[in-house]
Amino acid sequence: MEPPAADLELPTASRDPSDRPPAPGRLRLVQALVNTVSRHHGVDLLGTPQDARRWLAAAGLLPPGQPLAESGQRELLELRESVRAVLEAHTHGTGEPAAADRMTMALMRCRLMVAADPAGAVRLRCADHDPFARAVGAIAIAIADSAAAGTWARLKSCPASDCGWAFYDRSPTGQSQWCSMQVCGARAKMRAYRRRRAAPPPS
Repeated sequence: MEPPAADLELPTASRDPSDRPPAPGRLRLVQALVNTVSRHHGVDLLGTPQDARRWLAAAGLLPPGQPLAESGQRELLELRESVRAVLEAHTHGTGEPAAADRMTMALMRCRLMVAADPAGAVRLRCADHDPFARAVGAIAIAIADSAAAGTWARLKSCPASDCGWAFYDRSPTGQSQWCSMQVCGARAKMRAYRRRRAAPPPS
């Protein structure tokens, strides 16, 4: 299965806190996967196998009516959180080998191959016949395509412990850290201010 079309409406657990435009192209699929949970609102679109099946079908990754086993839901949750860990490293501008290894393991459910068409164009395709493995393959292809396009590193995860929302950083310098300066950024500044006020004066 190919990644869904870039203009497909992808379900997320809430609206973007800053009303940012979504990530470009098929990277929106990866962003939407991470944003299937809202810690602020206590909503998880992958909370049960039935929920996960509905999200995959709505995202164009699973045929309508295709069942999803509990193991598939667990694997999808692990994929979501492994991607979030990599996006957190993007936010901090540092490499994180453990996060990269975790995402690599989560994506091993699919088998990708290089396919060439008669015109000579080359692209990645999923070689699996299992519907869930093909869904994972579509996510892997979306990540690979965005890395090749240079957009992957700008998909980030809000570092607030009660957030983790994935956002696409369109700032000129690529230094945005918070999903919303008015929400998570302001809360972080207030916590830092309170810590400074509570700290004992220097002796």
